Amino acid sequence: MPRSFTIDDLLNVTQFTRLCPWDLSPDGGLLAVTLSYGKRRVPHDISIGPANGAYIDLIDVETGESMEPFSDLQMSWAGRWSPNGQTLAAFVVGKDNHACVGLWNRQTRDVSVVSDAEIPRVSPYRVPQWTPDGRRIIVPMIPKARDSTMPPDIAVQSYAPGGPASEQHSQFAGEPGFARCVGVFEVNSGTITELAPGLGRGTLRVAPDGQALATLNVIASPVDRPHRIADLTMVPLDGRDSYTVARNVPVNTTASRFSWSPDCQTISYISGGKWGDPQHLYVVPADGSTEPTMMTEITSSLGNYQMPWWTDDGTGLIWLQDGFLMHLSITEGRSCKLSKDSTGNHLRISAIAQRHGESVLQTDNRGNTLAIATDTRENSKYFVRIHTVSGETSRVCPAPDSTPDEFNLVASKRFVFARGTVEYDDTVNAYCLESGEATTLFENNSWRRDVAQPVRKSIEFTDANGRIQKAALFLPEDTLEGDRLPMVVTIYPGSDFSNRDRYYSEAELLTSAGYAALYPDSIMEDNDPIDQIAGVTLPAVNQAVEMGIADKNRIGVWGHSYGGYGVMALVTHSKAFRAAVANAPFGINMTSTYLVDVARIGWCEGKQARNGGSLWEKRDAYIRNSPLFAFDRVEAPVLVICGTHDGPGSVNARETFLGLRRLDKCVEMREYKREGHIVTDWSAEDTRDYYKSVLNWFNQYLNEEQ
Repeated sequence: MPRSFTIDDLLNVTQFTRLCPWDLSPDGGLLAVTLSYGKRRVPHDISIGPANGAYIDLIDVETGESMEPFSDLQMSWAGRWSPNGQTLAAFVVGKDNHACVGLWNRQTRDVSVVSDAEIPRVSPYRVPQWTPDGRRIIVPMIPKARDSTMPPDIAVQSYAPGGPASEQHSQFAGEPGFARCVGVFEVNSGTITELAPGLGRGTLRVAPDGQALATLNVIASPVDRPHRIADLTMVPLDGRDSYTVARNVPVNTTASRFSWSPDCQTISYISGGKWGDPQHLYVVPADGSTEPTMMTEITSSLGNYQMPWWTDDGTGLIWLQDGFLMHLSITEGRSCKLSKDSTGNHLRISAIAQRHGESVLQTDNRGNTLAIATDTRENSKYFVRIHTVSGETSRVCPAPDSTPDEFNLVASKRFVFARGTVEYDDTVNAYCLESGEATTLFENNSWRRDVAQPVRKSIEFTDANGRIQKAALFLPEDTLEGDRLPMVVTIYPGSDFSNRDRYYSEAELLTSAGYAALYPDSIMEDNDPIDQIAGVTLPAVNQAVEMGIADKNRIGVWGHSYGGYGVMALVTHSKAFRAAVANAPFGINMTSTYLVDVARIGWCEGKQARNGGSLWEKRDAYIRNSPLFAFDRVEAPVLVICGTHDGPGSVNARETFLGLRRLDKCVEMREYKREGHIVTDWSAEDTRDYYKSVLNWFNQYLNEEQ
């Protein structure tokens, strides 16, 4: 008989590290993927964020055998093959708890660690970059010589309307800085050269000839948030001074929206300000000899990691927009849809099989690029070939139901490799480009076959606005018809939980404890979220009750971040819930969240908070959309959770606890020292306590005797 799923099991689950790209060796023989394992996570005294608990696995594409090249180190991620395929470079964490660069030799299987190249907090989508000759590796780096002077006791900031943009981004006293430089590691000699001191958080991209790199270096946060201002900066690798070729570029991401032309003479970049505003595609000479030229307007919102790719002859730019490949002719300055579906324009492309960060679009010897697309008529996925000149699009073979993106979709001449699922767990599948035959090379967590699996159902409900929405409902494996179960509702306003293909380990934990677990969609309109959350959540709860599944007297609600905000919105607007857990309830007091830091101003004015303007323009909206001002209506016991390094999340969590305490409500708060906003980045010890506390809270207030 299958056993129950436990918190130890949850920490044993291995998953692909989010936003961490795969890399295939040049000979197509070894696929480097980054996995995360909860029990490997360490206390958060090292700033590695989403890479906490990560390790690289190498998969032999012929045999499916795998090995861990950096097994003796605490962590490794973002593996990148050298041009000759003999060395794998990665970011690693050794015994000294510093993130640095590690090298694995394919022939000898020896590991060397470049401990002198200390890496600042590195996002998973950033990778070590080799120069084309394989002699150097480029990484962001913390300067060896740091300012040892004590900071002043008095910090002064000033702002004058119309002043230099670079003066608008200064930090408050005590806030961590972002000072870093470019580290150039000489592979043969082992020497490290520091270039361009004082760089910010921009992505680095090496030129195709290996002579320079470019970065969109964030320099300011303007007063009319939400967006940033960056300079497009060139850093010659021969030691010459860096220089700027495009100034004051509005950007709404620090990721990779720029690329080098094949001849290294031109840079393309996407400029975009406030969310929802049109974006623009520019080109500029890499030597800065002329001002940037705007080529076209992009009216649709592009993904955070979208970039314009160059055609291999350098005459055109290609990007992915609204399910189509778009093409722009540099000489003519005209853009058009490139992909052409012979079946009637029903295919929508979601990802390109492109090596992460490469500026020139990857094609085969016939000029085709490989992509994954969905047929909107039959809701099925296919791998497709798209000719980069004619736009002719043809289907290769069926694709997995999961949704690979640029981080886990790579191709060789014979195969395309993509993430798939089997019994809700991740796999690596190889699809033959000739026969279309699929082979599973790697499967995570095969041990879960011995664990009780929840029964998943999809239910539909009509929300308060008359729209049909869906919810994913998980039930214990031994549920009998007529059983009315206690139920925990997990929410995240604006989400489409029912369409996600990832496995819900939290749902498995809940169902093993005897709960039904409901994950409703909650698609909302533009403004005033607090008036909508109950209207898009309670109908899903009522549907589960009317189906005879949930006991209406034993319903709890759980949410993280904006989901924590949703929890407090629900318990202030409804008496349907007997217990609530709000982790980092971001935004429960919009008036204080607004001025935590400059980034929150943009979040409150637009994006998720949807207040529609500044605090002074929309004063009533800020109060109306703040659950804090309705805490006197709360009847459910509330467990509040946060990490002390969460910034706004911890501020809002403390406000929640103190407000409910002042009102004599039942509330408990658990603060985790040094932990940040994302629970999957927490240490194994704190993660264990987090889930144990959540289960204990629901067990206490949703049991039979209450």
